[in-house]
Amino acid sequence: MKKLLLFTLTLMGPFVYAQNKDKLTHAIDVDAIRETKLTGYIGLEPTIMSKPAKTENVKSLLKRFPEKKYFTFPESRANSIRLLDSLPEKWTSYTARELSSVNGKAQPGEYYTFQVGVYADALQLKNIQVNFSSLKNSAGQLIKDVTCFNTGGISFKGEKFSKTISSKPKTVLPLWFGVNVPEDYKGEFKGTVEIKPEGLPATLIDVTLTVAGNLIVNHGLNDETTLARLSWLNTDVALDNGITNGFKQVTRAQKDISILGRSIRLSDQGLPLDIQSYFDKNNELISPHGQPILAAPIKFVIQQKGKELDLKASTLKFTDHFPGSTHWETTLTNGDITVNVKGRADYDGFIGYSATVSATKDINIDDIRLQVPMQPEKAIYMMGLDKEGGFSPEEWKWKWDVIEKHQDEVWMGAVNGGLKLKLKGKNYQRQLVNLYYPFGPLHEPESWGNGNKGGVDIYKQDKAVMIKAYSGQRILKKGETYLFDAEFLVTPFKLINKSIQFNDRYYHSDIDTTSNTIKLAEQHGANIINVHHKKDIYPFLDYPFANDNVPDLKAFIDSSHVKNFKTKIYYTTREISVNAPELWAMRALGDEIIYPGPGMATRTLVNPNGVHPWLGKNLKENFIPGWVATFTAGKYKGRQDLAILTRPDSRLNNFFLGGMDWMCKELKIDGIYMDDLALDRETMQRTRKILERERPGGKIDMHTWNHYNKYARWASSLNLYMDMLPYIDHLWVGEARDYNRSADYWLIEVSGIPFGLSSQMLNKGGNPWRGMVFGITNRLGWFRAKTPEYIWKFWDDYHIERKQMIGFWNDEVPVKTNNPETQATIYKGKDEVIIAVANWTSKPAKCKLLIDWEAIGMKPNEVTATIPEVKEFQDAKAINLKDDIEMEAEKGYLIVIKKNQ
Repeated sequence: MKKLLLFTLTLMGPFVYAQNKDKLTHAIDVDAIRETKLTGYIGLEPTIMSKPAKTENVKSLLKRFPEKKYFTFPESRANSIRLLDSLPEKWTSYTARELSSVNGKAQPGEYYTFQVGVYADALQLKNIQVNFSSLKNSAGQLIKDVTCFNTGGISFKGEKFSKTISSKPKTVLPLWFGVNVPEDYKGEFKGTVEIKPEGLPATLIDVTLTVAGNLIVNHGLNDETTLARLSWLNTDVALDNGITNGFKQVTRAQKDISILGRSIRLSDQGLPLDIQSYFDKNNELISPHGQPILAAPIKFVIQQKGKELDLKASTLKFTDHFPGSTHWETTLTNGDITVNVKGRADYDGFIGYSATVSATKDINIDDIRLQVPMQPEKAIYMMGLDKEGGFSPEEWKWKWDVIEKHQDEVWMGAVNGGLKLKLKGKNYQRQLVNLYYPFGPLHEPESWGNGNKGGVDIYKQDKAVMIKAYSGQRILKKGETYLFDAEFLVTPFKLINKSIQFNDRYYHSDIDTTSNTIKLAEQHGANIINVHHKKDIYPFLDYPFANDNVPDLKAFIDSSHVKNFKTKIYYTTREISVNAPELWAMRALGDEIIYPGPGMATRTLVNPNGVHPWLGKNLKENFIPGWVATFTAGKYKGRQDLAILTRPDSRLNNFFLGGMDWMCKELKIDGIYMDDLALDRETMQRTRKILERERPGGKIDMHTWNHYNKYARWASSLNLYMDMLPYIDHLWVGEARDYNRSADYWLIEVSGIPFGLSSQMLNKGGNPWRGMVFGITNRLGWFRAKTPEYIWKFWDDYHIERKQMIGFWNDEVPVKTNNPETQATIYKGKDEVIIAVANWTSKPAKCKLLIDWEAIGMKPNEVTATIPEVKEFQDAKAINLKDDIEMEAEKGYLIVIKKNQ
């Protein structure tokens, strides 16, 4: 959650968000606005590389080297290349030797970085090849690990890749290099870097690296000025088949696959024939007997001339990657049409498919579709495809419109069993999130979308609820391939952890200073501290490792550990601070990491009247401005931090993971707080593995803004992030969230319960009375929220974590109400039952409790019922369970029933 997002959302006028059907508008809370001014001091002074050369100096350089078609300018890591549209003045005085040599000093074990600027005054440089030799000393020792980050590396999926690079006339292309010096090497090492544009002579640059001194600490990663952290771009940390805590390994017997609480049986097509859920109706236990999620097998259908083609399947071939996953492949054929199906199932509930369709001749077909028939009792609720979370409609028809609707997925389910379907094509790109979605929307898949012919229909058919994803009529062209990818998530992912739900108590402050944080957290009963960005100990967005703040941040974490607090920090991907020293190297990679955009012409809710002038002066173009943090107190008072948007699914994911690993080892963080992240599922897996391996007991919680509005294009947040949820401990949902919505909306969009998670409320602290119906409360310390400490005390006094939570959504709940506008959930113990009942209307309401005494193991004449005092929640009252319970508008009660001794 970007700090103060809630408070700037109405800068362009009333902020609206949609509700189903008529998309009724609701103004954002005006009192919560805090204006962001784009006039602050950034704190980053110009460097020697910021001064452009005068025209006459450039001409003089060209005259001195008339034979050169292009120039190379070696530069130390101390002077990151900033100007892309002109030469720095510094370079125009370079000698021939300086144009073709690098001289550096490093320590044993250091990851040494340097750069070379490439410039042509009149030519476009195409297909620039970069080759480098090993570096060799007089003893014959070789440094072989030399990297040019611009030309390739290791992707966020762990795959080696290469890139073609070019540059336009009168522009500078910064090439960044990394040299991994072995820990036991010393001496003078020499080698060469060859730079050769297509059709032009090569330039050889002599590299001399003197390695001397003591073994450097941690490869130089502890000092931002070395830029050794660029090595994180190619890290393979936690890239393995291991599983994370709370899950069990994948097992397979022929076509039967078993994971935690779920089983999957495959058909000959390689698609699920049957999916069973073994979670109980409260997601607290795994039962011995499964319940089917599917009403019939999932089918991939090709229809021609009104008939389904008979697709013959080859033998299903498996490749197991235990304990984490199993993969399979088969081929479906019908005459001139072939479908190559590749699938995988992972331990978290993910089932992924790639279906590649090809034809030996041009063939006219009616439709290619995926049919997912669900059991009606496992399709009670729905979220996605322009439908907010809640009860499923009788029928739903949806067409592709990715520009106006952030939609490509749907979840249908019950609390203890459901299925999410996401549709993808070969042109898939991960979208930008929240208010930035319009700058980087989804691509309509060329396969499923088919030029607006495709869509999804949901309807009842026989004894099933059918999800039909269709693509419509087309001509399959000879020699072309059509990628019909689909991803499934089988929910819930895991059992609800009662200890996390009721014992993890967050202090999460929105003020700039932390001098009283530990004291206040201790006084008010918290046990976990989240350190947000825009703090005196962590000032810069998504860059917690700045030299300026690391000593203070580490000291804070150490102090919190003395007091037995877990301390977690804000850390996510989506945007990055301009204070990150690696920013200039990342920009040198073109649009690989920095998301391209309108630059100074950008207008968003954060900057409706213009972009901060610092960005225009320094980045100039091709960026999207992100968050702005204004420091109003503490060490950084009077400064601002700016961020720019980054590209999802890039090597920034690796950089994020490298930073995660470093913070676990060096700072001893106890986890991270993630906010509207831009990660993929596999990177999230790796994040969790790092935390669990380096900091056992560490936690990850995630916040998400309400994306169901015109700016984020009507996406349901938990649907958007569902594949992240297996690796999250706690949710915090979220700014612009309306807690006056119906109970089914709360269940699906707020509570986390159908996915095996617990949650917390944000916007003004939410509604504590309704929250208790789901076992959730708010956080301590956040702006305008009432303290939850009195609810926490109630939880402790009545040992709520030891009780069985049976919610109103469970048809076997022993306590119901006779008023459909009220809901009741119980927490059942052996000799004590807590009833949480709430009024879901904006007017006073009353209801009678309908208690199944046998089911709760009590007799009505042998119990005492009370409404105990809970400060800021309810006054102590007498209650007769036979009478109507009268509740104020939007409020409720906690009622305790206890066996008489």
